[in-house]
Amino acid sequence: MRLSKDGGRNYFTKNTRRISSELPSFPAAVMVTGKDGCVSTFCLDFDAGRGDVAADVLALKGLLVRCGLRWIEDTSPSRGVHVYIPWRNRIDFTTARECVEALAIRFTSLDPSPHQSVYSGCIRVPGSPWKKGGYQTLTQPLAAAVDVAMRPNPSVGHDALRDELAPELATLRESIVEPTRLPGGKTTITNRSILRAEAEKIGRHGTFDASRYSSPSEARQAVLAAAAGSGWSLTDVQKRMQDGTWAGLTGFYARYSPRQRVKALKRDWRKAETFCFKQATLPQGIKNGRKYDTSRMNTQGGVDAKDLTNHQYLRSWETVLHSYERAHLRSREGISLRFLLRAMLEAAHKKDSPILEFGVRAFAQATGTHESTVARQLKMLVSAPTPLIRQVGEGRGRHADAYELIIPDVYAPIAETTSWKKGKAYALRPVFRELGQVAALVYEVIEKSQEDIKTIEITRETGLSPTSIKNALEMLQSWNLISRTESGWEISKARNLRSLADYFGVTESVAAQYAAHKKQRDVWHAWLDSRVNTFGTLALMTDDYEYSDADIPFWPDTDPHEITLASLTLRIGA
Repeated sequence: MRLSKDGGRNYFTKNTRRISSELPSFPAAVMVTGKDGCVSTFCLDFDAGRGDVAADVLALKGLLVRCGLRWIEDTSPSRGVHVYIPWRNRIDFTTARECVEALAIRFTSLDPSPHQSVYSGCIRVPGSPWKKGGYQTLTQPLAAAVDVAMRPNPSVGHDALRDELAPELATLRESIVEPTRLPGGKTTITNRSILRAEAEKIGRHGTFDASRYSSPSEARQAVLAAAAGSGWSLTDVQKRMQDGTWAGLTGFYARYSPRQRVKALKRDWRKAETFCFKQATLPQGIKNGRKYDTSRMNTQGGVDAKDLTNHQYLRSWETVLHSYERAHLRSREGISLRFLLRAMLEAAHKKDSPILEFGVRAFAQATGTHESTVARQLKMLVSAPTPLIRQVGEGRGRHADAYELIIPDVYAPIAETTSWKKGKAYALRPVFRELGQVAALVYEVIEKSQEDIKTIEITRETGLSPTSIKNALEMLQSWNLISRTESGWEISKARNLRSLADYFGVTESVAAQYAAHKKQRDVWHAWLDSRVNTFGTLALMTDDYEYSDADIPFWPDTDPHEITLASLTLRIGA
């Protein structure tokens, strides 16, 4: 289930928890679509703000009775009503969505959004708290509701329901715009980076632009073609489908049996690879390709004595940072400053130098913030009473401001006596853009601990409040990033940070931020290039340069020391 910690307005993925026998303390909703891209229940949400709920629910009940269907019903303190229609056989996402949207055409107060996204579609169920007090409550005896849940409706009832909704289904199909075709029978081929973002959306949510893809089969083939064109393997795709990241794509294969589903996926993957191979063999100038303007940074230093000294200095600076932040960076702004300092430390390790010359956009990319925020925070850190960085160079043209990591005299004893902790230095890793900065700090402490660490020790190491630590531990445990042992907490091997970042869609947001920053840099560099002096150097008047008096009519014959502004004016006038 997903908890809403903002009063029922949003049900973020990061707040997912296991369903337990205890009532949740926050508004809670369960996912409508499973990881297999199928639904077991139609969840109909009648909203009091959209129309006459009582009349629509009464008409719906008559429709369900005619189709021989049974249902479960509950109501909320806001006078909204939920109707649940369970099915014996699971129904693929696309078919379920079409049916619910057809019902929404007939009943104006019905909100179809729970069935319009595999990734985010959810609904509050009986027992869930309401944001202004009260609970979602059954309108029928508990025994009757349990009986309906234990004996769901057969497939024949679903067929009867679709027959009843034939006019609405026809209207729904007529509203779909025909797919766009280019002249000469050519198919639409977009820039690969744009197709990648669109494919990610289709794979996650199972929704697609009907004016671009005429059927779910075309949409799923587009996802596979984008993956193959980006250098993915079939195993990468299967992993995303199995862990629920691409539940939308999984739903496109729901009509196949499990054995046939594997064969169908392999068949479609071969088609995708063939398509990408043909695109790669097009003549130069016709095909589209991605251009990489950067290379991977070196993350390892050399064995030179100077490199080793820099490494020791940076490790000592890191121990000072941990002591400094517990004393000075405990507020919300302070937590954000912690990750800016970590980003500078990570960059210093990769550059193998305590002096850095990176723009604010590079640090914004590393911390998941805006470049204007980074610029403001750098000024705060430099002007602090006991700064850990100082500005040693001013940016000009293509060069950014230069900063140096320094160890204040007051912290010198700590740097000399405190032992280094194992592990690399990281800025804000992508998955924690979704899980939050406090969770990142807690994960870092557990990751760098030599042995299982207790909650009270985590609180002491981070310098944060016990409540914040408790909530962060609960969140990390719910996503299988950490596990509890008899002696404390440890990092779990069940799921890695990269796969979870892919599941949240953070990888795509990071790529979008990078693309925006690259575009801004290109504009800035173009502006700089336009200001470069393009005038040629004037030739000197020597024997190699032929000239005549007619070329320079004002050139005087008198001695240069006798020339005055008045004499030049008179000569030109003459």
